Amino acid sequence: LPASDHKVQAVAARTLDRAQDFAKKHEIPSAYGSYEELAKSKDVDVVYIGVLNPQHYEVSLLMLNSGKHVLCEKPLAMNKKQVEGILAAAKANKRFFMEAVWSRFFPAYQVVRERISSGQLGEVKEVVVNFGFPLANVDRLQKRELGGGVVYDLGVYTIQVSQWAFQEKPQKIESSGTTNAEGIDDDVSCTLTYSGGRTARMR
Repeated sequence: LPASDHKVQAVAARTLDRAQDFAKKHEIPSAYGSYEELAKSKDVDVVYIGVLNPQHYEVSLLMLNSGKHVLCEKPLAMNKKQVEGILAAAKANKRFFMEAVWSRFFPAYQVVRERISSGQLGEVKEVVVNFGFPLANVDRLQKRELGGGVVYDLGVYTIQVSQWAFQEKPQKIESSGTTNAEGIDDDVSCTLTYSGGRTARMR
């Protein structure tokens, strides 16, 4: 949204000191030392959730059940059951909920989507997507308990392109890759097969 259409009213963190430091740096009026306090605020209508991956489910439910609309960082949650729980809470509370994937709003992405949906590109039979960057020094991505791994962190950027192109669930998924010393995926290649023999190859 344009700056004129919204106002950052408050920030919350696990400690009040951290929240206050962030609020001071970015000139945010209110700071809270817990997410529960923010959820109770009557000055907040929409919450952007940017906590660690394993916390997305818990904090999303907290905000939705407190009557807040929610924009949550990707991935939405750690598994299908959690995602279904979040969506059910959004529906039950009649609140807007969306995964915050910035690339979906790039002008170039929007042009590609329009050309695919209009048929301007003809029938799409294969999608090839490569996306990655060095993650070895990003601590949260190297540990299972922090929700690490390239699939959680980068997978959404690649699979969204094939879903735009084919508009259906894949019939078959094949993948291979490597893991780090803790068993966390650090390099993954994947082939998705759709109806009619159409494919998406991503890494």
